[in-house]
Amino acid sequence: MEPTPKLTPIVAIVGRPNVGKSTLFNRLIEKRKAIVSKKAGTTQDINFDHCHWRDQVITVVDTAGLDLTSSRATEENMRRQAELAMTKADIILMVVDVQEYPLPQDLALAKHLHKSKKKIVLVANKADNPTMRRRAKRAEWLKLGMGEPQAISAANGSGVGDLLDDLLDILIADGMTSRPLPEPDVKIAFIGRPNVGKSSLLNALAGEDRVIVSEVPHTTKEPQDTMLHYTEPDGTEHNILLIDTVGIRKKNRVKGGLERIGISMSVDEMEGADLAFLLVDAAEGIGTQERKLAGLIERKNVGVLVVVNKWDTSKENELGDGDKFRQNVYRELPFLKFAPVAFISAKTGNRVGKLLQYALDISRQRKREISQEKLDDFAETLKKKHHAIIGKSKDSNRPKVYGITQVGIEPPSFMVIANKRENVHPNFLKFVENRLRDEFGFEGTRIAVRSREIRSKTKD
Repeated sequence: MEPTPKLTPIVAIVGRPNVGKSTLFNRLIEKRKAIVSKKAGTTQDINFDHCHWRDQVITVVDTAGLDLTSSRATEENMRRQAELAMTKADIILMVVDVQEYPLPQDLALAKHLHKSKKKIVLVANKADNPTMRRRAKRAEWLKLGMGEPQAISAANGSGVGDLLDDLLDILIADGMTSRPLPEPDVKIAFIGRPNVGKSSLLNALAGEDRVIVSEVPHTTKEPQDTMLHYTEPDGTEHNILLIDTVGIRKKNRVKGGLERIGISMSVDEMEGADLAFLLVDAAEGIGTQERKLAGLIERKNVGVLVVVNKWDTSKENELGDGDKFRQNVYRELPFLKFAPVAFISAKTGNRVGKLLQYALDISRQRKREISQEKLDDFAETLKKKHHAIIGKSKDSNRPKVYGITQVGIEPPSFMVIANKRENVHPNFLKFVENRLRDEFGFEGTRIAVRSREIRSKTKD
């Protein structure tokens, strides 16, 4: 597995905290993906998406605010992330706040960028009116050694089109045009409480530090996407999109503002996912929060793999292969008994490589179609082996089942056809679901089983 090969030019947005980088990022990709706040340090990871302009596609990377005058550990982590983005970038946009003349942080960053030998475009943001646009022409900005900045307003879009025209002209002149973007075959959302290891797992799968990994809960403030190129043992190639969500805590512990917005965005991201990796801490086990998250996953109708992380630190790891822990998972989350359980260590990489194959297998189960011939045989077997619960036509209070047919996929959906729909008890439909699993598998995916009534024709 490896990151998807570069298909588009890359533009990295850098600057000191609170100059409007995330606002510009959202403006360029034309959606609200990065959390925007007046609070400095809101963005702590790199975030990327695609900008479409003049029939070309540009990958835009949003980075954390850089203060090279600070030596704090958190600043060092964010700097490492930004350095990674700048290393891969074809053009760097250095964003400054036109309402404030160059600060020491701006000067330190500009000096650092000159050493990169990359193409750099200076952007003066927050030029929301003519007065602010005139400030962009002041000589003070020349101290940065990048010429006169381009005045824009990321908030209202003023000047952004001209900026994109200039960027594209530079890229085309250098022969850097885009190729069609691949569609992901599978989208996987990472779900779990804070500090369970979601970001560590994403980094282990991607093979690079895509997001900041920290022992401080809730480091990730917004969902992160990474596309991987994965080849199965038989040579089949796939593009797999990984979505790292923020750690979701109990409602009474959720702080207002940024954290609440991030959680809302994570839930929205799961709407478009094919399956979820529900991460569980091997030391913490299954608690109230895991039960709530499992319920959320079930309601979203996505496939699910329970991933027990930090297994290398578990005492049970020394005693066996996790059977006891697995049974506890199913006991605590009975509505996810169809989900496989994988035991890994994101920190060491142990067993991580098997997860993407699990995901592809679950995705196939979600799309699986059973032929009507096999379903007819299945229904006949039910009648023969379990005739007592099928009911007899002479009993007016119990339904007579005529057959079962598949009516949809993702998740697989089946219809039980009976003579009296109101008498088809939910327990019977659950029984049919369990027998379908016994016969056809469907590991990792929910099954929907409903009933439909066939009314007998009345004689005139």
